[in-house]
Amino acid sequence: MQAFWLDSITAAKWFFRSAKKGDWLWLMLAVTIASLSVTLVKQLGETVQQSMLLKAAESLGADLVLKSSRPIDPVWQQRAQDLGLQSAVSTELITMALAGTQFQLVQLKGVSNNYPLRGSVINKTPGDGWWIEPKVADLLPLTEHPNITMGQITLPVKGLFDRAQNFSPMSGFAPQIWTDLETLSRTQLIGPGSRVNYEMSFAGKPAQITALSKQLKVQNQAHWQIISAQAPNEDLEKSLNTAWLFLDLSALSAVLVAGMAILIASRFYLTRWQNSMALMRAFGANNIKMRRLFALQLTFIAFFSSLIGMGLGIGLWWLLTPLLGEYFTPLVLPNPRNAMAIGLISGILVLWSFAWQAFQSALQTSPMAVLKSVPKSPSGAHWFISFGLLLALISLMLGTVAVLWVVLGLLVMSLVLYGFAIGLLKVMSALQTNSVGWFRIALSNLLKEPGLVKVQLISVGLVLFVLMLMTFVRQDLLQNWQASLPATAPNTFVMNIQPDQLDTTQRILNDHNITPPLVPMARGRLTALNDQPLLASQQLEDRARRLLEREANIAILDTLPEHNVVVKQTTPSNAQTSALPNTLPNVSVEMGMAELFNIKLGDRLTFDFAGQAYDYQVASLREVEWQSFQLNFFFILEPVAERILPISYIGNFYIHDEATPQNQPGLVNQLTQSLAQHAPGVLLIDVKKIMQQIKDIMSQASVAVSALYGFTLLASLGVLFTATLASQQARVQSWLLLRTLGASNRTIFKIGLTEFALLGGLAGVLAATFAQITSVLVSVFLLDTSPTLNLGLWVVSLLSGTALLLTIGLITQARFLRHSPQQLKRYLDQH
Repeated sequence: MQAFWLDSITAAKWFFRSAKKGDWLWLMLAVTIASLSVTLVKQLGETVQQSMLLKAAESLGADLVLKSSRPIDPVWQQRAQDLGLQSAVSTELITMALAGTQFQLVQLKGVSNNYPLRGSVINKTPGDGWWIEPKVADLLPLTEHPNITMGQITLPVKGLFDRAQNFSPMSGFAPQIWTDLETLSRTQLIGPGSRVNYEMSFAGKPAQITALSKQLKVQNQAHWQIISAQAPNEDLEKSLNTAWLFLDLSALSAVLVAGMAILIASRFYLTRWQNSMALMRAFGANNIKMRRLFALQLTFIAFFSSLIGMGLGIGLWWLLTPLLGEYFTPLVLPNPRNAMAIGLISGILVLWSFAWQAFQSALQTSPMAVLKSVPKSPSGAHWFISFGLLLALISLMLGTVAVLWVVLGLLVMSLVLYGFAIGLLKVMSALQTNSVGWFRIALSNLLKEPGLVKVQLISVGLVLFVLMLMTFVRQDLLQNWQASLPATAPNTFVMNIQPDQLDTTQRILNDHNITPPLVPMARGRLTALNDQPLLASQQLEDRARRLLEREANIAILDTLPEHNVVVKQTTPSNAQTSALPNTLPNVSVEMGMAELFNIKLGDRLTFDFAGQAYDYQVASLREVEWQSFQLNFFFILEPVAERILPISYIGNFYIHDEATPQNQPGLVNQLTQSLAQHAPGVLLIDVKKIMQQIKDIMSQASVAVSALYGFTLLASLGVLFTATLASQQARVQSWLLLRTLGASNRTIFKIGLTEFALLGGLAGVLAATFAQITSVLVSVFLLDTSPTLNLGLWVVSLLSGTALLLTIGLITQARFLRHSPQQLKRYLDQH
């Protein structure tokens, strides 16, 4: 132990002395970039995520909500209290409200005193009464009749609230009226057979919310629905999870490009390390002491550089918070401890992951290396150690499956680039024998150090590969989000149209220049698959239990909707080979539903419609984008005249949210009043607020994705500059020789830039090719989005790779081209 501390003191002295001289500049700069990138991206990602989740929680009224069609056991409030969580309860039902002589369908909600737990939407005053949405005031004559009757009681309106309750399954069906639970009980509207929804809300710290959520899922019951602010619905959860994954990929990209700089820098420090090792061995130093001294120096480099990067990352985050406040309201500023710890660990891991091979090569230096270079290659075990360090680094940011995909992709990419580097060297060797002048000298300089060419091509290629990959993935991600919810997506639904009201409803809509298709549908429940009953109690997944317990909207259509993508369908050949005869009417099944219940083409499905069972045969499977707000259905049945179904009609359309003159009702209210007068019972559902919130969330995620992509780009450019400067010494040695032999600045200029042009052009083409292939894999297997091909990026990558390396070459080489041989010699002596 004493020897360790003595060596630590010695290594610290060497480190600070070398750092003062600038010996470790490029390694420290690369580690600083890696640590800064991870710290900043992690803290930005956490800020964005928590801000968006708080907004979702305010819309939901809580961090976690348990909904049920049956009363919820109060024991869950006690469990929440034991975990340090707040809880609130509410009860809701659909009923009729009466003001004067006018009735209106409303959603009546009784809430506890502390409801909602997130957000503030209601200003309670003493005394009984109703709190109403502004829409209720437009639908009922409250100016002349200020009291509203519901059930057995009549009470005045106590105030307004403006709350979308965006993710409540009943919220869009009718305007809301709130009261306290005791007043709800006095209405005597809840009795045997009443359709009532019970709700228990929870709010608190994320860790405690997660713990309670796990308890609820363990004891989950079929009539429960657990809604989290992190995933208010399945489609929004998919979009948000995609955004979080992209943020992690951005951080990982910045780390990997910094690792490339370390790989190049350590390649040039290797000669210096070998000379020091050889000299120490010549003076009798043993392996343990040498290993300890150099390992401690590298650890000091990693630790102090990571501290600098971590501090810069948090500092940049604080500088960016005013800008973030313009995009995210409310803005949450999370504790930076987690990001700082990950940034510190990442900086240390990235140095050891990419410098491990050079470190091991230096340790194997023999005393003879003082007189002659005797290079040795690291053993296979050292490659596994380096690989393990890289796995640990990536696992800080991604899940296990993603880690395997990323590491496998990097290994394949590196091996392919290595193979192309060997091929390039052979091509350059053939060209060099047939070339003359400065071009021949440039090729000769490259061929003198084949190891340098391989390292540079792999490193530059991987940097460009990461940039091109992030470009592809970001483009696919934003295009998919934009396509899933376009600006003119339907934002108003009309439903519960009875067959005898169809003509009247169409006339009312046509009078306002609205002509949506009204789709026939029936409420039904899937009860059997191939004559085997499907029982909710036997299902393992919560979603499967919920879907079997409730009725679903089932469309009755001759042709499938154009916005659905048919993945599989029966043909005459496979229909004949099906296990069941093709004598039944057809049904088309949504792919998610098919996968959930293992439904295949040709299977027989039994549906229950108001007590009447009918069989259908699966003829096609469809992909559906639920977040598009188009009319989508789990099942679409073939119409059969002999089968009498309880059909109603549903439609949706887009209404532009135009400003209306004062005291003049908007278009939605006009339609609502017309339908209430001429087609009572028809429901008009305005989901503009819901859609706007989802658009806001996706817009915020897009801003975060674009910002972090830009940061990755800047970090990559910094790494390329660092890598180029780290290899400067070898170029200066070559230029000194050429200057001594009488070469002009112009000739040296051409020779130097030819190297950059060749490496940049080839690396750009390879990077774009593999980025396109990898982006398809990432889109399909990680982000679950539809991949796209972009041939233009090959051209952009070729030109940008060449231009980027040439520009960096010009910037970094300019001052050396003006130096005399004596000045170049002085530079080499100092470095």
